[in-house]
Parts: sequence; C-alpha cells; structure tokens
Amino acid sequence: MSHELSHEPGRDRVGEIAVCVQRQLESLYALEAEVPVTDFLVPAGTASQLPGGGSRTLVAQEGDFVSVGVVLDDSVGASLARSDPRERLDGSNLGPFTTLTEEVSHFLYLMARARRDRPVTQLELELQGEVDKYLVVLCFQGLEDEGALSERLRELLFVRYELAAGLSPERSERYHEASRLANRYCRFLESRYLKSSRREGLARETRRFFWLGQREKLETIAVIG
Repeated sequence: MSHELSHEPGRDRVGEIAVCVQRQLESLYALEAEVPVTDFLVPAGTASQLPGGGSRTLVAQEGDFVSVGVVLDDSVGASLARSDPRERLDGSNLGPFTTLTEEVSHFLYLMARARRDRPVTQLELELQGEVDKYLVVLCFQGLEDEGALSERLRELLFVRYELAAGLSPERSERYHEASRLANRYCRFLESRYLKSSRREGLARETRRFFWLGQREKLETIAVIG
C-alpha cells in the first residue's frame, strides 16, 4: 500500500488549524500520528481541474496504490484566517471550522482504513465525519457545560444545516441520512457520558465506534434508539 503525496505542505494559519484538528482526532481515537494533512492539501489552481466542487476529499486507487487529496474551498480558508477557532470558536467561524474538520476526518478515516486494508462506504465516511465534527467542537470548547453545549451543538450541526447547491438527489439523501444518524448517536453520547462527565467512558465508546464498519455503526445506532 502506498499513498501519493499531492503537493507541498501548506504553511499558513489554515494549515496549522487543519493539523491541530488532525492531532486532536488522533488523540481522541488513540491513532498513531499520520503525516500532516497539509501534505495532501490540493492548491486552488489544481483543484479547479479535479472532479467536484467546494471542499472535498478525493481518493483514487489503482491496485495497492492509493492517492488522496484534500481540497478546502477558498471561502473556508479566508474565514478561518480572519477568525482563528483556536482563539475563539463561535457563530462567525463554526461553519467553516466544521467544514475543515469534516475533510480532515475523511482524510484520517481513509488512511486508517487503508492501513488495515478495510473497505469504506460513502455513508460510513460521512457518518464518521459528522460525529467527528461534533466531538472536535466539544474538545475545542474544553468540554465545559457539557450537556447544554452538546444539545445546542447538535441542533446547529444536524438540524439547522444547509447542503451545498447542485448536489444530486443521491448525495443529498446520503448527507441527510448521515446527519440524522449522527444526531442520534451524539444524543446518546450526551445523555450517557457528557451530562455525567464520564470522559473515560466517552473515550472508550467513541474509539469503539470509530473502528466499526457501516453495518456495525448502523446496528449500534439502531440499538441505542
């Protein structure tokens, strides 16, 4: 197995934020540190020639060779450069920050699965990305006022979101389903672990969920109700 280095690593503030999110997720899931996601960021000029639009994670595989590229929309970079979420995370930068977090999540999840030669479905990838957005924001807020913050955050991330224009019906439905499922799972985390400050239990559960495949993830969510 090998991974293609998409381009030179970014050096700006947005790149630093992306690596900060990457290390937070690696710590959360007890993963070995990967090379920085900035090594796989695709320059804006190159991204315009690649499939899709906006922020996205691109994957191509030929035999055992896996090529990964991460695209961040210019608007995401501009917003986070103006308002660094490491200093303050609020309504002015929550959207761009969670967009960045989702792409970093996709990158890490694909790398972790590839290293174990495990397949990934699109719904599985999107579901884990939604869960990771929720957990990273909580971590950036210091897990303070856990229950109240969690409930407000779930509303913002999984109910009051808007999809990008121009998505196919299939992709739109997949995103809606991933948000619905993530909301149920994160509500379970909130009630079982966050409101009672059971952080060790939260870590064990989220690490277990991370390594589940799509079928097992859906079964877990079905059981918790």
